[in-house]
Amino acid sequence: MTQFEVSQHALLLANNEGQSREIKRLQVEAKQMRLAFRDLDLYCGQLEAENAHLKARLERYEMFETATKVWGY
Repeated sequence: MTQFEVSQHALLLANNEGQSREIKRLQVEAKQMRLAFRDLDLYCGQLEAENAHLKARLERYEMFETATKVWGY
């Protein structure tokens, strides 16, 4: 191999190594994003459950409030 070919080969190897590091970094970032999305999905589910619970409490309170007005309290 000529000096030029050796230097080109070294540049290609360095570029390939850089791309491999970037791919690994992006894979880690994607995994972190998937975990964050899963956590947000779980949190949204908890909020929806809490919202349903609060709506049920509000409905019971409104029924009680209506009943007491009807009964004259």
